[in-house]
Amino acid sequence: MKNRDREKLIIRVSNVFARLQYKINFDINNTSSFLLATDLLRDNSKRRLFKIVATNVESVFIELLRGKINPNSLHGQSIFFSLIKKTTQEFLAGYYGYGINIQSSLIKESFYTKFILNDERILLSVALQVLGSEDSKLFRSIFVPIYNKAYDSFIEALLDNLIVEITNAVMFIVINEFSFIYEVRKNFYRSNFLSLRNVERFRNNLSWQSRIKNFIKRPADIYNSQQGIWVIRTTGIYYRIIYANRSNDLMDLRNFSLLTVIGIETKDFVRSRLDEAIYFFGSSVRYTLTSVIGQVIGLVWRGIIEGLKK
Repeated sequence: MKNRDREKLIIRVSNVFARLQYKINFDINNTSSFLLATDLLRDNSKRRLFKIVATNVESVFIELLRGKINPNSLHGQSIFFSLIKKTTQEFLAGYYGYGINIQSSLIKESFYTKFILNDERILLSVALQVLGSEDSKLFRSIFVPIYNKAYDSFIEALLDNLIVEITNAVMFIVINEFSFIYEVRKNFYRSNFLSLRNVERFRNNLSWQSRIKNFIKRPADIYNSQQGIWVIRTTGIYYRIIYANRSNDLMDLRNFSLLTVIGIETKDFVRSRLDEAIYFFGSSVRYTLTSVIGQVIGLVWRGIIEGLKK
């Protein structure tokens, strides 16, 4: 890539992230029916976390474009791990007042980290590639023909989703590993989550929702060729459904997730047979009413007419 083209791409990336940082300065409350792990954070703590994530993600993209990261050795999962770990450490440093080191095992064993890594191609790899080329093969294999080109607005939506999912992954670790520390709750959480009981209730609801999304909603979305994404606006965070070709992911489903797809197929089969049975029954009733009963009524009517003629 020529230096002039590289600088144009860097400017483009910087503009996209500048718009993202601008939106974060406004309302970033969750407007969807789903829980976000960041919902228990005070507004200033939530905004700080989002800004840290956005800055770290932008740094990765810029380093890639400047050639500091070798694209041939690019591994989406390792980037995810490093972003989650770095962000968690920076965010918690706001409480501790100095740099801390989070064990990699905490990140790797986190349920939500494992969950979002299943969609690493859509979350991270597509965004990395389309910033360099609007017609990347990966983008076309997933989003064409509904989305024929990765316009800036579409790239921005992908980055919004990436930012939200990373903040979610970070907060899963904070909630599970640090919520028992009262000072952490006092510094970061909303007033109604100062109580450890309320935090535990929120954590249980969040964990339950995440497992439903992992084992039921995600397989259903894959089967329906769709993807749910989080979009950040100046009026809040919204959840949207977009088209996405998930054929490769469908082949990778295992265990309970695969049972969900089988259940959907069974439901479709039963519904189709039930529709056929109802249609056959309706046709039979209609035939009986129009043919048999109609003829009887006709004969009776003719008998009446003949009787009147005598």
